Amino acid sequence: MNDTMVTVSSETLEYAQKSLAGVPGGVQKAVKEALYRAGDKMKTDAVQETKQKYHLLPGEIRKHLLFKKAAGVNMSVSLLATGRRKPISEYKVQGKGKDLRVAVRTGGMKTLKTGFLVDGNGKKTAMWLPKGEGTPAMPVISPSVPQAIAHKETRATMEKQARERFETRLRQNVTRIQKDTFK
Repeated sequence: MNDTMVTVSSETLEYAQKSLAGVPGGVQKAVKEALYRAGDKMKTDAVQETKQKYHLLPGEIRKHLLFKKAAGVNMSVSLLATGRRKPISEYKVQGKGKDLRVAVRTGGMKTLKTGFLVDGNGKKTAMWLPKGEGTPAMPVISPSVPQAIAHKETRATMEKQARERFETRLRQNVTRIQKDTFK
């Protein structure tokens, strides 16, 4: 997954600095907690958005995501997606023989010409025969989870929701810290 930057308005940060001017470490704590919440929910957003566009199970997406939270003076969070390309049989496959139909993205099945299913070790694998005599059958490979998450619409939605969530959460944290400090 390529780097995704979430930009935050300067007004929100200035509000936090002015509101928590008399609280030592208050701004840092409010920002760090807001970053954590926005980043943690970004993982949920990644699963939901990817699931809408691709035939992937939520657990399959989740196991390829790693969330790193802000620690110490590090004021950043990151969501990393790892994984290799997947066989198409892990997406959606229907039919047998020449009527083999597959779908990686939601919205329609496509016929896999010269495709067939191989049943080995309890797993069904979609294979295809390239043109030319003597060429071996090859497994049909489809996108990896990081490629699916990197879809431009998915990323745009994730960034927008993370920005809104950060700003809302920062304002809530400022209010909470003010109440706790100035009782």
